[in-house]
Amino acid sequence: MAALVISLNPAIDCEWRLKTVVAEEKNEIASEFRWPGGKGINVARWLGWLKVSNRLFVPLGGATGRELVTGLRAETIRFVRFPLSKPNRVNVVVTPDSGPQYRFNQAWARLTLPEARRLVGAAAKLAATADPVAICGTLAFGAPVDSYARIARAARLRGRRVFLDCDREPFVRALAERPFLVKPNEFELGQWVGRELRDEASVRSAGRALSAETGGYVLVSRAAAGALLINVNLAVELTASVPGVVVRNTVGAGDAMLAGAVAASLASEAPEALLRWAVATGCAATEVAPGKLPTVSRWRALVKAVPIAPL
Repeated sequence: MAALVISLNPAIDCEWRLKTVVAEEKNEIASEFRWPGGKGINVARWLGWLKVSNRLFVPLGGATGRELVTGLRAETIRFVRFPLSKPNRVNVVVTPDSGPQYRFNQAWARLTLPEARRLVGAAAKLAATADPVAICGTLAFGAPVDSYARIARAARLRGRRVFLDCDREPFVRALAERPFLVKPNEFELGQWVGRELRDEASVRSAGRALSAETGGYVLVSRAAAGALLINVNLAVELTASVPGVVVRNTVGAGDAMLAGAVAASLASEAPEALLRWAVATGCAATEVAPGKLPTVSRWRALVKAVPIAPL
């Protein structure tokens, strides 16, 4: 049975590279690179690279939807298309030669309520036929906030494992369906618990509370600080540090991390393997250009290099 990746708000990702960004002046773009993006597409791309059979469910419309189709086919990413009445969005990453990277995400197209309900119904129907099911990214604009919960419920009722990577109210609603694993970053975990997480003890406490809520795994991504994996029911509390990497890009690193966790769950039941694969895949993503993939040998070296320790 193939894995299913749900991506209800895909996008064309566009990177502009330039020497520097100057406020209130014309900034000349040296190069542009466009590729299929959004959390779900990124996860499907990495799962395919990790040799995990998967299908991607995506709503597509307009000229950007056609561009997404062309890009997905070029990458041989298998997908199930839901037709949209409006074009998909374009997200822009601005990368200067030095200094911070800037990201700008469009907040459209907005679905009508009937269209959104048909979209969620189609996704839920597919989720009942796949294992595992990864629900990723921003909810389609205009869709009801319980949409991810409905999809997760359809999967859970058929005994499927759900991996959840989203935030805010859609995340809160979907937790009631007890996903197998949720992957918040520190900021999203703080949003859920309702307070700023100022130190490692507060991150651990919030992670334990979230695991108690779902009954499953909580994988907390912490950027350069590594990651935590917690499952209170299984008495699992592990931390992973980041091995030596040369960071070129951070776009999609969290999505690669989720794909590593999904792949590891199919290869091994050991929580140490799940955490090690997740962190290694996320690190591998930071060493390559956006939308690109590393060598297998480099990924394997990172898997071996990730330090795992009990909390």
